[in-house]
Amino acid sequence: MRRARWNLVVALSASMFALVASPALADVRTEARRHFRAGMALIQEGQVDAGVAELQVAYDILPHPNVLYNIGRAYAEAGRYEESLEYFEQYMESDPPDREEVRQFIAAIEARIAESAGPAVAEVQDPTTGPTEPGPSTPAASEEDIVALEDTATQIETLGITANDPSLIARAERLRAMAQELRNTRGQAEPGTEPGTEPGPATEPGTEPGPESGPGAEGRIGIAEGGQDLYDESVVSSTGAAQNPLDAPNAITIITAQDIRLTGITHIGELFRRVVGVDVMNITGADVQVGIRGFNQQLSPRVLVLINGRQAYVDALGANLFAYLPVAVEDIERVEILRGPASALYGANGFSGIINIITVAPGDRAETGVTLGGGMGGTLRAQAWSSGRSGRMSYRVSAGYEQYDRWERIIGPNRLDFGEPIIGPSTAIRSKRAFGSFSFRASENVSLNLEAGVNDGRFGFQAFGSFVDWQAEGPSTHLMGTLDSNWGSVRVWWNRLSIEHGVIGPDPLLGTFVSDTLDVDARFAHELQLGSTRHNVTLGVGYRWKRIDWTFFTQTPTEDHFRVVFQDAMQLAEPLQLVVGFRLDRHPILENLQFSPRIAMVLQPAEGHAIRASYSNAFRNQTLLETYMELDFPTPAPGVTARNFGSEIARQQLGQPALRPEFIQSVELGYRNASSDSFDMEVSVFYNRVERIISIGDLLPTTLSQFGSGSLGYIDSTASFPIGTTVFSNEPGLFHVFGTEVGGRLYPVDGLDIYANYTYNQTWSVDNPRRPEEERTSAHKFNAGVQYRLGIGLDLSVDFHYASGQKWLEETFDAESNLVSQLFAQPAYYLLNARIGYRLLDDALELGVTGFNITNNRHRQHPRGQQLEARVVASATYRF
Repeated sequence: MRRARWNLVVALSASMFALVASPALADVRTEARRHFRAGMALIQEGQVDAGVAELQVAYDILPHPNVLYNIGRAYAEAGRYEESLEYFEQYMESDPPDREEVRQFIAAIEARIAESAGPAVAEVQDPTTGPTEPGPSTPAASEEDIVALEDTATQIETLGITANDPSLIARAERLRAMAQELRNTRGQAEPGTEPGTEPGPATEPGTEPGPESGPGAEGRIGIAEGGQDLYDESVVSSTGAAQNPLDAPNAITIITAQDIRLTGITHIGELFRRVVGVDVMNITGADVQVGIRGFNQQLSPRVLVLINGRQAYVDALGANLFAYLPVAVEDIERVEILRGPASALYGANGFSGIINIITVAPGDRAETGVTLGGGMGGTLRAQAWSSGRSGRMSYRVSAGYEQYDRWERIIGPNRLDFGEPIIGPSTAIRSKRAFGSFSFRASENVSLNLEAGVNDGRFGFQAFGSFVDWQAEGPSTHLMGTLDSNWGSVRVWWNRLSIEHGVIGPDPLLGTFVSDTLDVDARFAHELQLGSTRHNVTLGVGYRWKRIDWTFFTQTPTEDHFRVVFQDAMQLAEPLQLVVGFRLDRHPILENLQFSPRIAMVLQPAEGHAIRASYSNAFRNQTLLETYMELDFPTPAPGVTARNFGSEIARQQLGQPALRPEFIQSVELGYRNASSDSFDMEVSVFYNRVERIISIGDLLPTTLSQFGSGSLGYIDSTASFPIGTTVFSNEPGLFHVFGTEVGGRLYPVDGLDIYANYTYNQTWSVDNPRRPEEERTSAHKFNAGVQYRLGIGLDLSVDFHYASGQKWLEETFDAESNLVSQLFAQPAYYLLNARIGYRLLDDALELGVTGFNITNNRHRQHPRGQQLEARVVASATYRF
């Protein structure tokens, strides 16, 4: 009881500390968007200087080259060509896709500057003609404009003083000087000039400026409008095209780079714990399994993980090895988590959801940086990166090392009958990684992108079945090339996992595993206007080759897979969008094509509000492990083993029926409100009907007639008899899943970001005698967190997570050495994480301390998982 009270006190104290600190800077994207929109509105009203000042603040908070474009355009429209030229030249340094068009703007602006400067040099003013009219660089301004500019200067100065930022203070001084100059100019204006009017481009007396007609035309220089929504969130995983989350036909959540940095979490799998509808199990420290909307398990096979659209999911195993990815958290720009079936776009394994990890694009965040960290649990971490641009070529490279220990030892130090086949008794992971991405822009609409990565080391993980604690050593590598154009893309990638492995037990089952996957994908994607309807059409074809060479297989199987994808996102009317699509997949073992349709409708009845409804099918193919496995598992009884067969081996040798793909039908209704810069909320209600779940069946005892004959006879290699056989098979009956997800984020004041979400999930089975009481998914989950960024450079973050109890049906050996299924209870648990960071040297140096499970609430997140404890890690990051 005392301990529970102490844990509660710690949790409340941490939360109260976060709530009483005084804010200064906001969530960077939201705050930048707020200033950007204010600036564009002021420019539309003719208050150019005040508007540009707001755009500058937005750029200082979160740099984006399109802000420079908008500033250049604003100055050009006001006839202030020297200032316009300066910003367009800065914009060109980012090597934008519209560089040829901007070069024409620059040439026209330079010609206009030369034209306006020429008479001042060549002619002498005739005293009888009166004063020269003010040129375009000294426009008259209204008193209202000048006061607004002075108010903006005061706001920026206050922000600079609070943030201790000399650059903001200097900017405020420049704005005040500009306001005074405008006031002086206004006072000296020629009689008859209308105060407050912005001088336009030169026109013939008595004529109005004509329409914009391109660079260098008579009258106004025609410059295309810049992006108005460049700080809005954008997702690509829902339809394959960039769109606002309000337009997405799926429930989707974004984890930003700021979310990642402020939490201090470095294990990619742990990042998803904050997301509504997502289940995270930390089993060994290195082994973190992620499920979406139910059906959790070790080596979770129903969530498809992508990195920049390339599959990181290990086809042969049906697993996502998050600790063994080639990218680190410093490489990530954002993560898009799509909840719900997605086979209509992504095919097999897009069963319950998609996680798309999007890395920082080559050339973005042009910097070099290094992070060093270490702390409890044997944690040691180093990461370095560099990103830059040279002409049309841009790059980003990174490399790192990571190590930490398990939560607890699996076997005691004095036990001699069990051994550690690969790694030490305390080690969870020791790995080194490297990642590189390169981009070459051949033209305005065509670019070539190359990517490569490797992670090499040793790690431990858990598998399902009677022997769960496995260890592995070896490299995971990939290569990818993509040709992108405004008409579509062609992508080729290759994955390889080559490891040696073993299991903790009396028989280590040592072996080697080499898996190769080659994928070729070609997609036409273009926007068409047919009548009054705008169509965003995607049509694609693809091929995938798989191969596995494994000690546990008696053959080296290869498979050839083919696919066709179609999708049409139709804008039927201004507030109504209809998305229809399907995918056909050809699996070499299955008799029939797999058809995965989707239809979704998105209605936006008012700005910032979206209602969506959808129906979709999805499937999960059997993995190579579930198809070709042929392995003898030792039992506690000497000379007795249990055989484990994949579906094809069991079909050939035992006459078992062939596996069929897992199948899900889903109906979903959702609502999203993003009508304010101060909050964002979402509600989703869904129903899933699931059948043909693939699992290891109960032990089939060996009969007397089977002993001494065929595959169930005496095994010379192990000097044993098989007591029985387990086979991967489809479970009978149906599963029904009903769920509700409610979540939101609140930005009440600058610097404060609050999120909270709740998930209800109820799963029940019909006509399934194996799992009448199993509950692998928590019925209730709650997440909440606070992020605070103070102007003095101090960052605070607190995250709270709660999951209700579960029940797991697992294979084990009973007292008589029989292989049986047993129901294990998994109690409810909570988890509290926190981080404190400090930025100094103009944000070049960042120091941080991160606490995981800071109340030391010892608990397991799976019945066979290890008991989590508190860990504290310190880090230092320097960017230059």
